Amino acid sequence: SSGINAEYGSENMDMNNEEETDQDVADQALNLFSDDFPQEEENSKYSLVGPSDESYEQLLAILNNRLEDGLGECIYEVGVGDGCPDGLSVEDMAASEATLESLAESLNAYSSPLRERTAEEGKVAEFLVRKKPAEDDFTEVRVAVIGNVDAGKSTLLGVLTHGELDNGRGFARTKLFRHKHEQETGRTSSVGNDILGFDAKGQIVNQADAHSNQDWKKICSQSSKVITFIDLAGHEKYLKTTIFGMTGHLPDFGMLMIGANAGIIGMTKEHLGLSLALGVPVYVVVTKIDMCPPNVLEETLKLLTKILKSPGCRKIPLLVSSQDDVIVSATNFTSERICPIFQISNVTGQNMHLLQSFLNLLSVQNNYHEGDSAEFQIDDTYSVPGVGTVISGTCMRGLIKSNDTLLMGPDSLGVFKPIVIKSIHRKRLPVKEVKAGQSSSFALKKIKRGEIRKGMVLVSLNSEPEAIWEFESEIRVLHHPTTISVKYQAMVHTGSIRQTASIIHMSVQHMRTGDKAICRFRFIKNPEYLKVGSRMVFREGRTKAVGNIVKVFADAQAPFRSNKRDKLKPKYSRGRRRCKSYNDRTNDEASAVIDGTDSGLSAILSTDSNKADSNTDTGSNIAVTPTEL
Repeated sequence: SSGINAEYGSENMDMNNEEETDQDVADQALNLFSDDFPQEEENSKYSLVGPSDESYEQLLAILNNRLEDGLGECIYEVGVGDGCPDGLSVEDMAASEATLESLAESLNAYSSPLRERTAEEGKVAEFLVRKKPAEDDFTEVRVAVIGNVDAGKSTLLGVLTHGELDNGRGFARTKLFRHKHEQETGRTSSVGNDILGFDAKGQIVNQADAHSNQDWKKICSQSSKVITFIDLAGHEKYLKTTIFGMTGHLPDFGMLMIGANAGIIGMTKEHLGLSLALGVPVYVVVTKIDMCPPNVLEETLKLLTKILKSPGCRKIPLLVSSQDDVIVSATNFTSERICPIFQISNVTGQNMHLLQSFLNLLSVQNNYHEGDSAEFQIDDTYSVPGVGTVISGTCMRGLIKSNDTLLMGPDSLGVFKPIVIKSIHRKRLPVKEVKAGQSSSFALKKIKRGEIRKGMVLVSLNSEPEAIWEFESEIRVLHHPTTISVKYQAMVHTGSIRQTASIIHMSVQHMRTGDKAICRFRFIKNPEYLKVGSRMVFREGRTKAVGNIVKVFADAQAPFRSNKRDKLKPKYSRGRRRCKSYNDRTNDEASAVIDGTDSGLSAILSTDSNKADSNTDTGSNIAVTPTEL
């Protein structure tokens, strides 16, 4: 037994030595890593109180990394550390605040206080650190405004962007309408846009006047963050336009509007389901609380909370009633689980400041890649007098500059043509370049508007784009009255693409509501530029399905089109043929009389004699002679 113990003891010693060696190597690697990258070893709550030069540089590097991750802004908490109770004294808090302001100033940023609370050993404060507006550059957050008709979507945007409260009779919404029939009916039928600018200190840049189109330049030049509101239609007959706005304009967040007096009716659930299917985080705004009885408002909030907690949504509703609720909901909103609920009035302005603070703190996740080859998605086209053809859309990848040459397509034949970018505008502000994730408009050279359609893309010359006729998608049917089978046709929405496609193959024989299958689609009219992993919406009437594109078929040929119209249509219509023979005959007769040729006269006489015979048979004595002719 002693020999066995000695043997195992030697083995254990060897294993311990190996573990110690591995631990030494890990420590050395950790030390090397800490030399290259700044670590938050200054995680104490006193880290900002009189830091040394070395600690100051580390804090500066940490704050710079957080600003880069947050696209130019972050929320910094002072008075909180690991392993010690929270809170700082008044003197230490003042010193920490001065250090944070110095750090922000070194990075060309501002530090603005958000809130302050009392902890165990003193005070804890949170600050918004945001970079100052650079020339021709600002952070953009796109918010899609959805909800049922008459929920107050356009009215709220008019109040937010123009700084004037509504009069209760539609005064605010008239500043957003684009068409005459929208002014007359009060209903939005197109995709409208308006902006709300915040400076580096978190103050609203928009002035309280009816700003014209030219003021967009002023707002963008003074703003560090610009909120772009995409005003969508709420009526059921404009659902096609609403879906295009949700897929083509690529919103970062969705603002679901609900009228407190009407409740959750009409297209409210439809728009909420569309946002969930596309993975767009949603927050809820309940309007018209000034005219709604308390019991009706309570019932509306109770039903809303029940829907948000249902298995289809799985959201955590949070009624926002204070500034603390705003900060908690804004910092945790990107997780897509929390759903803040705001209760506002456009007439009295009640709780409007809470919604404005929430919009100021909204931050987007940088899911775009600037280092890749350029790719731009076209969602609208214009023809501007004196400028020419203009396109608008979103830069998906890479960097695009003025005078760059890109490939645009695919056209109806699947061809990509080179095109030159003449100038670039962002929110009507002229810029020299546009980065990934930013929406902009381009003026193009030597091309007509009729050659461009929504759904086309601009890609770099070194890429090899392919026009896709057929693709495979994994879809789930949300609603269908009967069954879906092969040869079923419906409208496909993916990105800015909106075209009818037909199912040519299915992994199952039939699909009904709630079923899931892999289907192969074929476009009916034009090939499109598709990417694997894109979200899509499949719609036809009340039929709706969502899914992801899992495979594209670049070698698929264009669908065969039998030209039945040419087979059924005669070469000449009967009326044209009769008119042509009469003209030929008249010309022959006239030339015969003028020339006096025997051949012409004999042809006329034979014709007239036939006429006389036919007229005689019918009882008429009328005859035509050459002299009378």
